[in-house]
Amino acid sequence: ERIDQLRLEQPGCVHAHMDLLKAALRLSPWLPAELLADALEVAIAARSLDVAASPYDASAYGLPPIRVELPSGRDEYRAAQVELMHRAAPVRAALRAAFDAYLQAAFCPADVAAAEAAPGEDRFAVATPAGPPWRKALLQRPERTSLPKR
Repeated sequence: ERIDQLRLEQPGCVHAHMDLLKAALRLSPWLPAELLADALEVAIAARSLDVAASPYDASAYGLPPIRVELPSGRDEYRAAQVELMHRAAPVRAALRAAFDAYLQAAFCPADVAAAEAAPGEDRFAVATPAGPPWRKALLQRPERTSLPKR
């Protein structure tokens, strides 16, 4: 379930590090520029690691391949992943703190509690292989819930 995404998130996952930039961009009007820059740097490092471990040769762009098909390549990838995880941890913590501060400043506690009790349906959208895109699947979902009216 998407509701468990933050609880189950793997802090070493390269794609989770790229998602930090997405969160930072959404919060950018309320973030210090330095934090947005930190999230961008982490995302670039994560994408670079992802591309280096892909089957594409990006060495012409200064990105040597990580040969994950070999035990030495898997070790190299794992070490880079751990290093990136440690580099991203303070950025992740700062973004969570900024998001919490934004929620406290922008919404009354009752609205935050109501949203947590009945999250938006897009948190439960699912895309399946060969199925409709997740937004269309969401629209076709039979049961509909919404936040209580004020």
